[in-house]
Amino acid sequence: MPEREHQIIDEINALDADTVVLQEVRSEAFNERLLRGIDYKNACFAPHAGRVVTMEPERQTEGLAVYSKHPIRHTQYMEYALIVVVEHMGSSILLVNVHLPWDSVLAQEECIVRIIEEISTISSDYRFILGDFNCSETSSVQQYIKGYRSLNKTEVHHYWTDLALVAEEFLGIRKEMTLDLSNNPRWKGKPLTDNSSRVDCIFIHDCFPQPYPTLKGFSYFGKAVNEKTGFSASDHYGVFAELHMPYESRGS
Repeated sequence: MPEREHQIIDEINALDADTVVLQEVRSEAFNERLLRGIDYKNACFAPHAGRVVTMEPERQTEGLAVYSKHPIRHTQYMEYALIVVVEHMGSSILLVNVHLPWDSVLAQEECIVRIIEEISTISSDYRFILGDFNCSETSSVQQYIKGYRSLNKTEVHHYWTDLALVAEEFLGIRKEMTLDLSNNPRWKGKPLTDNSSRVDCIFIHDCFPQPYPTLKGFSYFGKAVNEKTGFSASDHYGVFAELHMPYESRGS
């Protein structure tokens, strides 16, 4: 920083996504600087609260952000998650931007159960949970979301689908590690006792009886290393999904 700020802005602008969710936004001032460099008229930022700042006081100004080219009709922060509802062509899309704790499986499990319970009370046509889960696809949290196991005597209804797995099967796009300890310069030369993992994901809720979206494209971004800084934009790679929503075909 501050050179990496420009890398982050360049990555967002190159992506040109309808909606972007970010974790570890360093402060509200940092969020405002990002917004000045990109073209998103609808945005919200929520600083962390609760266990995050109690256990990690150095993160008291850090938070979660959502940027959208479409109107944001609802915003709500809960511990480790920023919930928004975006209006797109008359349909409501709920997005849960998560950054689960890295240091406690019990806390991760408690968080995801509370998140699932809370969003069940919010009306929307389509639902996504996305962001940094800080746990792998074999974890209890991701298995719970996909409907393979229960947590705290609860289960999801209906299940959620990992779009990276859909892309791998139907688009031939191999899933990649987003926490890349081998190639991301952030970790170069550091003694490690861990291995790379795919901790950043996009899940879509089973939307029956609504018609299903179609996955048109999927990619991992932010991997380029800047010659000046010697770093990628982030210590995690980003995940991008391009979806064709069923209602986009109305009248055509």
